Amino acid sequence: MVEISKFVHSFDLGEHVALWHALRMKPVFLTKKTYKDLLDGSCADDVRQELKHNKIILSYEGEDEDVLKWVRSKVPSPSISICYFILSERCNLACKYCFLGNNSEKRKLFSSTDMSREVADKAIDFFVRQLLLSGIDFKKNASQIIFFGGEPLINFDILEYVAHRINALRTEIPVLASCEMSVITNGTLLTKERIIKLNNLGVTVNISIDGSTSEANQMRVDVAGNEVFERLIAILDLFKDMHIKPSLSVSLTDSTIKDLPGLLDLINKYDIKGLGYNILLCSDNFTLPDQYYKEASDFIIDSFKVFRPLGIYEDRIMRKLNAFAHSQIHFSDCGATAGGQLVFSPDGRVGICHEMLAEKENFVTTVFDESFNAKEHPLWQKWANLTPINCDDCISCEALGICGGGCPVNARLRNPDKGLHVLDERSCIHAKSTLKFLIEDLYQVAINRIHS
Repeated sequence: MVEISKFVHSFDLGEHVALWHALRMKPVFLTKKTYKDLLDGSCADDVRQELKHNKIILSYEGEDEDVLKWVRSKVPSPSISICYFILSERCNLACKYCFLGNNSEKRKLFSSTDMSREVADKAIDFFVRQLLLSGIDFKKNASQIIFFGGEPLINFDILEYVAHRINALRTEIPVLASCEMSVITNGTLLTKERIIKLNNLGVTVNISIDGSTSEANQMRVDVAGNEVFERLIAILDLFKDMHIKPSLSVSLTDSTIKDLPGLLDLINKYDIKGLGYNILLCSDNFTLPDQYYKEASDFIIDSFKVFRPLGIYEDRIMRKLNAFAHSQIHFSDCGATAGGQLVFSPDGRVGICHEMLAEKENFVTTVFDESFNAKEHPLWQKWANLTPINCDDCISCEALGICGGGCPVNARLRNPDKGLHVLDERSCIHAKSTLKFLIEDLYQVAINRIHS
């Protein structure tokens, strides 16, 4: 009898079966008869040898353990490449699903003091030091600065100042030569003048909007409870008139995931090429039904099918697609759980995750500490190991190699007694659905080639 690897999972494709090794990540397609012969131990020798080569069949006792040990040895160590400048913790909106807590009692925890020029200068210097210590080749891997809040445009002058300084340092400091800058904004404080300035500075604008209708955006309200959708449409009209293309950050509300045609109309109208979906996070005063995560995952896949022929790509699914296409383990799905991220609060405190901004949990140093080294700090090392590859509960999952894990903060909110390294169930559902789609999609491509 042959022994099949414990990392192998089967997918029924009608006339064929796909065998998928969750760590080798190269699907093998067999006819149903060949698969039955494999299970019976009567498959042909050449098939057996090919399946051994693909790690479907074990070649020796303990091979699975050796493969897992080898993969775990490749988990990247902390290497900073991303930073968040929290220009202001204040926000002029109070979106009902805000994961930071700007719609709840947590709002009282946020500082009313915006980032100063002194703190911004020290934060830039701090970021450069960590880039140099990271060991990353920044000719091949661009560093990233993300302006965030609160609402970052409340402190537009400092955003402009930081962007000017980064651009001036590009020739002087090689690790900043290809640095990418973006701002994630609710859009309501944008003006024609500011759009032009951001475009000239090379700062990509990501506008938060949840679909093409007022209904889809009804959770996006200002502090007085007024919806802001019409204001956002007016801002998008400004971009269109100036022939400048923003990106969209779309939170997947119940209304959004029921209206893909409407979202497509919005994307086409404003010639959007870049967007990212946000699966909603639970919070102390915002919960979601269990079926939401499956519906949101299905929506992301359906969007990909529609957007792909149009050359429109969504960040979340593309990260998994790239891992699948290149048979490369996707260790982490966010900068924090890769140990690759810094977050600068307005007062100069430095943390690893912007979702912990209100309580300043895991903000362990300040921008004035010139001896700090994130690569060697226990907190960054701990977070760099928050990968499914190191989680025993994940080892038997078919999506182990493409998942990258979810949000540890969201997982802890749903399981408050288990700490950070617990399963983020919303990520599990999305990863498994995506893998099934990718395997079926590849199979269909192969079948079409055979019959063409």
